[in-house]
Amino acid sequence: MQHTLASAVRVSGIGLHTGKSVEVALHPAPAGTGVVFMGPASVTPVKAHVSNVVDTRLATSIGDANWSVQTIEHLLAALMGLGIDNVEIRVFGNELPILDGSAKQWIEAIDQAGVVSQTMPRTFMIVTDVVEVRDGDRSVRLSPGEGFHIQAAIDFDHPSVGQQSWEMTLTPDAFRRQIGWARTFGFFAQVEGLRRMGLIRGGSLDNAVVFGNDGVMNPEGLRSIDEPIRHKVLDMIGDLSLLGYPLQGRFEAERPGHALTRSLVDTMLVRRDCWCLIEGN
Repeated sequence: MQHTLASAVRVSGIGLHTGKSVEVALHPAPAGTGVVFMGPASVTPVKAHVSNVVDTRLATSIGDANWSVQTIEHLLAALMGLGIDNVEIRVFGNELPILDGSAKQWIEAIDQAGVVSQTMPRTFMIVTDVVEVRDGDRSVRLSPGEGFHIQAAIDFDHPSVGQQSWEMTLTPDAFRRQIGWARTFGFFAQVEGLRRMGLIRGGSLDNAVVFGNDGVMNPEGLRSIDEPIRHKVLDMIGDLSLLGYPLQGRFEAERPGHALTRSLVDTMLVRRDCWCLIEGN
């Protein structure tokens, strides 16, 4: 069955790219609502769907003609990972807080609110044929399979990252234990250039893993040696949730990013012969 929150909960913090303080309120929503965002003066909700994506530069942003909100992927990953179907997200600003750079505090907020089952069954998107998007040596692919299985690999020219791979079947317990705590990461050599572009103005060692020439700059180090690939998987789960349905199939990625995953989601919705919708029971 579909699920929503048992009560409302508020979360506040700093936006990674804007550097501004922002508050977010998560509210229960009726069955069939989906995940929707509301701005301070929104007239209509903006659904978390690929048709509403407006930017994928280093984060995912959605919006309409009146309002947009960025860096939504960590919250979307937490909602999808924990099986939350319906929620209204009221944002008092234009960016979700980065918190500690992972989905950990979103999970804690959802746990604080509680989760309740609703009377309407979930509708699953079942992958029935292969859909793949390539960009040089980078690729993302969905193919038929039981459950929602993820296999991903990254390759960064930095000795503290290098080649990493990760594989998992997504369940609420696996999301909590294996990837929910994995933080976003970047490289100190790129910081100045990104800030000149108006990005990561709220970034710090409190909300991102930063790799310098001599290794990890964060005093506490990594939460696991393969934290970067685990975070990439977290990001992709958030971006794949923009299909609008929980997935059943196998997802494979080589050197993925937000734009490439968004392109796969776009392609999936065009290739109606490669999936079907089935109600749970």
